[in-house]
Amino acid sequence: MKQTAMNQEHGKARFAAQPIAFGANLGLFTPADRDAPQSDLAVLFLNPWGMEEMCTRKFYRILAERFSDIGVASLRFDYPGTANSLDDAATERGLSAWYEVIGKAAVELKMLSGTRNVVFVGQGIGASLALMQAHVEPSLAAIALLAPVTKGRVYLRELSLFSRLIDDGLAIKPELRDTAPGSIAGLRMPPAVADDIKAIDLNGLQISRTPPVFLAERPGFESDTTFRDKLEAAGCKLRPTAFAGYDALVSNPLNQTIPDALVDELIDWLQSLPHYLGRSAVPAKKPSSTASVRLGAIRETAVRFGPDDRLYGVLCEPTGGSVGVSAVILTTAYDHSAGWARSAVELARELAKVGVASLRFDSAGVGDSPPVPARRKQVLYDEAQIADVAIARDYMDGLAGSRRTFLIGRCSGAYVAFRSTVDDQRWDACLIVNPVAFRWRFKGLPKTLKAYFKNVLDLETVRRLWAGDVDIGAVTKNISMRLIDRMAGSLSPVFAPARPLTQLTRQVHDDFHALADRGTQLSIIYTEGDEGQEMFRVNFGTAGEKLSAYPNVELHLFPDADHNLTPRPARERLIELAKRQALSLALLLGEEKRDKRAARG
Repeated sequence: MKQTAMNQEHGKARFAAQPIAFGANLGLFTPADRDAPQSDLAVLFLNPWGMEEMCTRKFYRILAERFSDIGVASLRFDYPGTANSLDDAATERGLSAWYEVIGKAAVELKMLSGTRNVVFVGQGIGASLALMQAHVEPSLAAIALLAPVTKGRVYLRELSLFSRLIDDGLAIKPELRDTAPGSIAGLRMPPAVADDIKAIDLNGLQISRTPPVFLAERPGFESDTTFRDKLEAAGCKLRPTAFAGYDALVSNPLNQTIPDALVDELIDWLQSLPHYLGRSAVPAKKPSSTASVRLGAIRETAVRFGPDDRLYGVLCEPTGGSVGVSAVILTTAYDHSAGWARSAVELARELAKVGVASLRFDSAGVGDSPPVPARRKQVLYDEAQIADVAIARDYMDGLAGSRRTFLIGRCSGAYVAFRSTVDDQRWDACLIVNPVAFRWRFKGLPKTLKAYFKNVLDLETVRRLWAGDVDIGAVTKNISMRLIDRMAGSLSPVFAPARPLTQLTRQVHDDFHALADRGTQLSIIYTEGDEGQEMFRVNFGTAGEKLSAYPNVELHLFPDADHNLTPRPARERLIELAKRQALSLALLLGEEKRDKRAARG
């Protein structure tokens, strides 16, 4: 069953989970549905690492929602030094810091839910931590192990291989690749954590407690079969199952598929546990109205906002003085609010250090924000996201201390940022990275002509065609668009009548004129060789010469970077440009204040 169909079947609009803070950690608490049977179980989710964490963010949110429907509350959180968590000295203590937070999260979950029994649900390295923590968690009722890491050294080698494949695919130069143990896709595993993971060997673990175990095995992995045999030999009440759809979930966040069958199996397993229909107590604690943590010059607050509190984000603010400028940082449709390689987290915190507040958030259907039932399942380049940006702006306008606000987005987030700035005159500036287009007329996400023709002879493409996984209509339409773009650029007298129908270049220039008339600053960043430049050249000339008509626009070319700005030097350069953008708006504010004082005489 597709997730979109599931939402329609359940017939309810979802709230974002309740943000909470426990100690120096932020979390998301999903209470049990009041209309569901009362349960004495609550689920604590334990994250995987790296790219797998990015891919399972939405999966975990869906599981939390479905668990709530059957009366089971849950809590999700990030380990120190990962995703949206703080980067404090705790990461230097390795896995002991992660174990410590797991223990605190379990206590918090029991207090918020009123339950006495906790179920650990973990994937990847999170599954390993769940089993290794079982002997110290007194309230543990059961464990769900989804594709657990059984041997740490093997896992780190696999990460290294996967990291090289990703870097190769992104064409990142060898000297710019992060080859530290555990690093992948620009995410650096804390060194002390990597050292501790090397020592993990679940097959050599002494299992002193034998709670019920749900084991999702990756098809074709002999190590998973060996581990299943160990659990059975230890006397665990085991429910093994094949992790159907594992590769489709974790291999590529852009085209991931939620394993609906596994979701249903987990729900059935939870309902079979002894304490499922037990009576829970009145919660000993209610979630605070504000979920904030602080470190040095920054304060971060997890928030939900918008109609029915359906959007989730993190507000990052300076603890010192504000310069009166704020930013809204958009995700793409596949990376959540932390951003690719935690780029949104780094950007937000560096802006806070110079007095600029920011909101990074998940649009509907992305990461921790539930979908809007009437919208498309695939939100990539969906115009409906513009409405979410307007809601974010409304939220920021309701906060004190900011008189100028600008948008930041990359890839599909760049497109949404640009369209939002054109449509909503409240935005004072916009900084976009590698926009594929300024007006959308493709079907799905197009490739360059070079990529299309290269894929024609690719065996994987042939396999997907044979399996019916390729939308032939979309490919045909997009190739036709690309070919006409090419010919129209060189044969303008012949193809001029077709331009309004195929390129929308005139409409793009109308948009740029509108921003220029408002005095809205626009910074466009392309990495050298990025495929988004193909459409940019159609609109503005081979060297961008037609941008000279717009004094409010700056064009920047980043060398030695991929579409996602994976190498750290590229991300650092983006941060400096964002700071410059913010401080230029602050300078305009200062000039306005001086003009007002002068007018008063």
